[in-house]
Amino acid sequence: MSLFIRKVRTSSGATAVQIVDKRGGTRRIVAHLGSAHDDVELAVLMQAARERLNEGQGELDLGLDTAVQTSPGRARVVATASQVLWDVLVDAYRFLGFDVLRDEAFMKLVLART
Repeated sequence: MSLFIRKVRTSSGATAVQIVDKRGGTRRIVAHLGSAHDDVELAVLMQAARERLNEGQGELDLGLDTAVQTSPGRARVVATASQVLWDVLVDAYRFLGFDVLRDEAFMKLVLART
């Protein structure tokens, strides 16, 4: 199921907010949350749609110290690392025998597509 939020202009000029399911090129309206006549109403409907779309998805407790946050309720990403993933992909590339090509650009292209 591929759910997403859609905004559609109605014949009356309002903006309808819907949750839509798309399968095989066919769209099916799962929920119509309402029609907004101004930006405030649209923002409220979009927030309600996001909450409904993410319903039941709790937050993962990462055990981070909340005192280290940059602003109230906002964490700051200082770095990301995927070295372990990259190492696994390189090992699989070598295991399959592609390393005999000795072409680093090709290897990175192949691994980026996986």
